[in-house]
Amino acid sequence: MAKLVYGLGFTHLVATKVYGAAASSGVPEVTRLALRLGRSFSVLPSVKDAIELLSPDKVVVVSREYGEPTDPWRYAEKLAGQQSVLIIFGGIDAAPGKDVVGLGEPVYPVGAETRLTPVAEAALLLYPLSRILSQETS
Repeated sequence: MAKLVYGLGFTHLVATKVYGAAASSGVPEVTRLALRLGRSFSVLPSVKDAIELLSPDKVVVVSREYGEPTDPWRYAEKLAGQQSVLIIFGGIDAAPGKDVVGLGEPVYPVGAETRLTPVAEAALLLYPLSRILSQETS
C-alpha cells in the first residue's frame, strides 16, 4: 500500500490497528520507505484517533458492504476540491466495520463484483485523484 500511495504522489500515510507481521516487519519497512522518499508515515491506535488528530475536511470510507457504488474519476473530481481528505481502506482480512463506516462517507468503486484487496481498491480510487491533483498543481 505504501508504494502505491507514495508512488502516486501522496505524502501522508496513516496505519491504524496494526498487529502481527504488519507490526513487526511492515511498519519498519514502510517507515524506511517514507524517510527515503521524504514522506510521512504514522501509526495510530484507531481510525477515530486519525480523524481527531488530522482533522480532515472530508472522511471517505471504502466499503463494498456499506458503500455507494462510485465512479472513481467522478468521485476524484469531487474530492479534488477539498483541502484535506482522509480515505480509509480496510485491512487484508477485514473491510471497515459499521462503526468505522459511520465516521465518513462510504463508497466503493463501481463495477467490482466482489470485495477487492485493499491495494486494488486504493489503486482504483487514488489514481484518478492523483492525476486530477497533478493537473491542478501544474
